[in-house]
Amino acid sequence: MALIGHLEQFNAFFAHYPALMEAKEYLTQALTPDSAVHKRIIALQSSVANERVEVSYELGGGIRAIEQTYPLKAHTEAFYESHRIFVDFQLCVAGMEYFEIGHITDFTPLADYDTLKDLIIYHNPKTPPHRLFFHSGILGVFFPEDVHAGGLRYDIESSTPTSVLNANPITPLLQPQKVVLKVPLELFHPKH
Repeated sequence: MALIGHLEQFNAFFAHYPALMEAKEYLTQALTPDSAVHKRIIALQSSVANERVEVSYELGGGIRAIEQTYPLKAHTEAFYESHRIFVDFQLCVAGMEYFEIGHITDFTPLADYDTLKDLIIYHNPKTPPHRLFFHSGILGVFFPEDVHAGGLRYDIESSTPTSVLNANPITPLLQPQKVVLKVPLELFHPKH
């Protein structure tokens, strides 16, 4: 069951999982303009057009932060994936992107599970996936049953309210600057 919303809406969620307090603090810093984490994410830029840039940091407790920026792609080029060992926390810091998500039973694996990458890649879904719009402050938490594809663009002019576009200081369709936390699934068990 994916969880989507503004980071501020996750206070009760994080309170329920004390092992995730360091992750919550990191995500809060990612959205705090004068923090070193925020400045580092905003500074991510590619030296080559249409290039993906990623930098990883270990946060402790088996949690890894991947700060990244990448060009958006058409939804017809969506890369559907899920994970078994890690839960993805995807936070948009600046820019915007669309995600498509669906339940694992609505997809057919394209290849066997890659244990080294904790990755399952899927064909296009059997039924239409849900489409979600992420902008600054929006967090998505994707569990093992949540097949997801991010970094997508749509006709933003017709599908996004003008108030959202005007409130976002980043030019529409500019690639997102974001962070993905890889959080071990075991941290969600009661012993933690």
